[in-house]
Formats: sequence, structure tokens, C-alpha cells
Amino acid sequence: MGLCAEMCGGWTYRKTLWWSWIWNALIACLFSGCGIVVAQKLNKLEWVTNAATGEVDETSDKLTGGLVANIAWGIILNALFLIFSLVVLLRKTIAKTGAGFSYGVIVGSAIHMFFAQCEVAIALDSHDKWLKQSLAESTDWASQDNNTYRGMYVLGFVSSVSYLIFAVVMIVCMKAVMKESSESYTEFRDRYGVSSQGP
Repeated sequence: MGLCAEMCGGWTYRKTLWWSWIWNALIACLFSGCGIVVAQKLNKLEWVTNAATGEVDETSDKLTGGLVANIAWGIILNALFLIFSLVVLLRKTIAKTGAGFSYGVIVGSAIHMFFAQCEVAIALDSHDKWLKQSLAESTDWASQDNNTYRGMYVLGFVSSVSYLIFAVVMIVCMKAVMKESSESYTEFRDRYGVSSQGP
């Protein structure tokens, strides 16, 4: 079964691949759930500087709009990756047709998601202090909201590492999508006309 499977306590490559996908999906769903809650809270904030004239702090309003867009982008990318990878992995692990193009796209997408989730988490982290200071007096933003916001970007960093680990697992456990072959080298050589002698 190989060194990786022996190290995992006799687990097959297929089990390792699917459990890593489930773990990755769980973290991505937690991030997305926190992201929806925080984005709704941020979207409801009003940045009125003068109640009498209705003057709005446009800079703060646009910054929170950018944070909401950033969170939405992360959630959409997570959803697309999870759906696409689920379809490809189901097809590949059942049919065992070999890694192929679509499997490679999933590996590449997992590496891309590492960078995308890092970007989302870094953007959220960089605005944490500004939000805390700007909304210290606000009744619409409580300390619990600060904690949820922090939890979301920490989950973003954890999710990015999870995507990178998932990409490595997909590369190491590529046998999960291949048929096991007991063909010897001589049979392989004869079938494909590979000569052991030079021309």
C-alpha cells in the first residue's frame, strides 16, 4: 500500500484523500458561516457623522463595503472549489481512470485557494484595529462582534493552510484515483513495444 498508507495506520490512499477533503470542507464551511454573519453585521453599519445634516463618512463606508466584498469573494471561492472538487473526486475515485487533467486542476485550485484565503485573511486582519477604534462608541458593533470578526480571519488563515495540506495530500495520494496494476515490467515492455536493446 505504500509508506504513506502504512504511516496512517493501514489507511488506504482513498480514505486519506477523502478525510482530508472532509476536514478542508469543514474548515471552509466554518469560515463561510462566520463570514456571512460578519458581512451582514458590517453591511448594516451606518457611518453618519452628523445626524442633523445626514452627512456620511464615505471613506469608512467604502472601507466596510470593501471588507464585505472581500468576505463575499472568499465565500464564493470556497463554495466553487468545494463543489467542483467534490464532483471530480467522486468521479475519479469511483471510476479510477487515473489523475488526468481535472485532478490536476483541483490540485492547482487548492494551491490557488491557499493564496486566496491568505489574501482574504490578511485584508481582514489589517482592518481589525481600525474597526475596533472606529466602532468603540457604536451601539451597532459590540465586543462579541469584534471576537467573531477575529475568529473569522483566524479561520481564514487556518483554511489557507488546510488548502495547502489538501493539495499535498492529493499529490501524495494520487493512487486513490488509479487502478491497481499487477502488470510486470516485461509485460508492460512487450505490450508497448519497448525494447531493452538499442537500435
